[in-house]
Amino acid sequence: MDVVDKAIGVSLEKIGVHEAAELSVVCREIYAQHYLHLWFDAGEWYQQTRYNAATLATELAEPNAEFYWVLLESQKVGYLKIVLHATPPELPGYTANKALEVERIYLDQKVTGMGVGRYVMDWVDRAAQRLKKHYVFLYSMDSSEAVKFYEKVGYQKAATKRLPFEQMKPEYRGMYLMIKEL
Repeated sequence: MDVVDKAIGVSLEKIGVHEAAELSVVCREIYAQHYLHLWFDAGEWYQQTRYNAATLATELAEPNAEFYWVLLESQKVGYLKIVLHATPPELPGYTANKALEVERIYLDQKVTGMGVGRYVMDWVDRAAQRLKKHYVFLYSMDSSEAVKFYEKVGYQKAATKRLPFEQMKPEYRGMYLMIKEL
């Protein structure tokens, strides 16, 4: 477990493969708070394919990925998934040995504005530096308020892409690739 930020009581704790079912429940709870409006089917197809326990167990077992519970005063308020060695396909000059990807950062709405997200992103920066990475990247929905947050913590828009999901409303398929140099 990482050191707790005593000012706001936040910590991260690695998630084990044996916790896939619990992670599935948390994924669905938090996803429902933020993203159901993106989908014609209220996100059911996406959640069934991405957040079922079997799929998550496979992801949790992947050696190039790490999952962490985000804890506030020992209560699970979200999770983080990082990919230790990743290359954004939109920017082929960036190599996996120099990059860490924040694949998912999902936080319960009730902690918005409390500094939890900033703590997690600072933690990611420290993890990337320990791994001698030169930059961190992530993808964010171009319609999301999270883009402003990522810019506040040092990320810049570097490219765009469109998601191919037919179940998703076309106006929400846009994504920004955002990068932070360390």
